[in-house]
Amino acid sequence: MLKPQHFLVLNLSLLTGLIQTPAIATSAEQSLVIKAKQPLLLAQNQAKRRIAVLDFDFSNVSSPSVLSAFPNVSKGVSDILVNRLVKDGTYTLIERSRIDAVLNEQNLGASGRIDPSTAAQIGKILGVDAVIIGSVTRLDLQTRQSGGSFLFGIGGNSTDVDAYAQINIRMVSTSTAEILAVAEGTGNISQSDSRVTVLGIGGGSQTFNPEKLVFIATEQAIDQVAKEVINASEKLQAIAPVSPSINAVVAAVVGRQVILNKGTSAGIRVGSRIVIERVTQVIKDPTTGQVIRRLSQPIGQIRITEVDSTSSVGEIVSGSQFKVGDIAKFAN
Repeated sequence: MLKPQHFLVLNLSLLTGLIQTPAIATSAEQSLVIKAKQPLLLAQNQAKRRIAVLDFDFSNVSSPSVLSAFPNVSKGVSDILVNRLVKDGTYTLIERSRIDAVLNEQNLGASGRIDPSTAAQIGKILGVDAVIIGSVTRLDLQTRQSGGSFLFGIGGNSTDVDAYAQINIRMVSTSTAEILAVAEGTGNISQSDSRVTVLGIGGGSQTFNPEKLVFIATEQAIDQVAKEVINASEKLQAIAPVSPSINAVVAAVVGRQVILNKGTSAGIRVGSRIVIERVTQVIKDPTTGQVIRRLSQPIGQIRITEVDSTSSVGEIVSGSQFKVGDIAKFAN
């Protein structure tokens, strides 16, 4: 005959078993779990989109005198945005040297000559998914002074400084020339300094740095537009990525590995498919002797397995007889 304590042990055993026994999910439940994980898996597999930030246009700035007074600020506006976006990590940013080289080649270095269609053209040459063009419409520094003499030769004066910045940007898709985002940012910072004099002898000091104040106001405006650029990443992900145009060549062939002289700085990533071509004819201008075209034909394809900033390694997928000097291009 079982005693009451035995029933307690049995009941606890049954309860423990119920807790430890895993529930068996139905096929419908399993399907829901898989579908729920798909967006996460897709997000993990999506590569960062490549964007380029062009130098900002200052042709419409409200106070041109500020540009000459503080040249370091005016030259660094686009760099501030680049630094913000690099720190955020949503995008891969193109180096300034590559952008400058393309602008010089296309004779587009002059301020005010870049519109959305031109930006898309530049983006295709750079092999980026989007280009950011911007303009500074206000960069201003205002100073006010007040004060006077009081009893017993005691006087004082105060200097109030206000710095203002206003920036507009447009984010243009390279594939469609569509404007993906438009944003405006404003910045304003004020500082006041006082100075007291007794019988003509001064006390205190003026500590404000006008250039620093303009820079801080500019940073505030950039922070606002940077948020809009980051928020536009979903729109950009919905557009097919652009294959960078690379000017790479085979640097070495070791067994079934092909080493190229370009890496991440040229847009090459692990998994990239690269077509290897061989130059069959070099055509020169008969009047100048300069090379105007090189004819080539594909001889095989490689898949990139390792990459750093200046080189990449690919395994041979098709073809053979690769050699140093062969041309490397992204596969369509």
